[in-house]
Amino acid sequence: MNFAGIGLQLPSLLLPQASVNLSRWAVVACDQYTSQPEYWARVEAQVGEAPSTLRLILPEVYLGAADETQRIQAIQATMRRYLAEGVLIPQTPGWTLVERETARGRLRKGLVVALDLEHYDFNPGAKTLIRPTEGTILERLPPRIRVRTGAPLESPHVMVLIDDPEHTVIEPLFAEPLEPLYDVPLMLDSGRIRGWRVEHPWLIQWVVEQLTRLADPIVFATGPDSVRHPL
Repeated sequence: MNFAGIGLQLPSLLLPQASVNLSRWAVVACDQYTSQPEYWARVEAQVGEAPSTLRLILPEVYLGAADETQRIQAIQATMRRYLAEGVLIPQTPGWTLVERETARGRLRKGLVVALDLEHYDFNPGAKTLIRPTEGTILERLPPRIRVRTGAPLESPHVMVLIDDPEHTVIEPLFAEPLEPLYDVPLMLDSGRIRGWRVEHPWLIQWVVEQLTRLADPIVFATGPDSVRHPL
């Protein structure tokens, strides 16, 4: 489903099969700890041979490394293997409501969706529905593009923010009787994350209506922010 007026889509998300250790599966975004190779070495040691998104991303600490091309080839091969072996299971079309608890006990609530990037513009002063809150580092784009070229999977790490001071979109969903998907501690003292399935047509329509109400003059912004809510 495509709600073109607000650039929103209803994806078929992939989740690991039940036997996968989710604490090893979930890792921090590839653009974090870019000056701390020792952090990524600890992640590598903790993951070991277990299935993990570590094998599906190129941590930017390794950008420009002599083995960058080999790493990208390994990423794409792992994507194909995870699909062929059933490590990742397609879900029914829908969204995922998430609650991240940080190591300090703070809660961050959001919704995993798909957005139409035809509505996105990273140029300064953009007036599109989806726009950045910070500058885009252009030199990081080529390796990301190389990872995606021919890749069968997409594992984005973008946090999209909405101006919703009255908490009309995300928070009400937590009062609904949703199917739980996961509740897992995150590695290296990163807190905990919980997820619930959002697939009922009336709930989806309700979210669309709330976002439509917020869509003028801006609905989505990509990047860090302490006030807006992650979507």
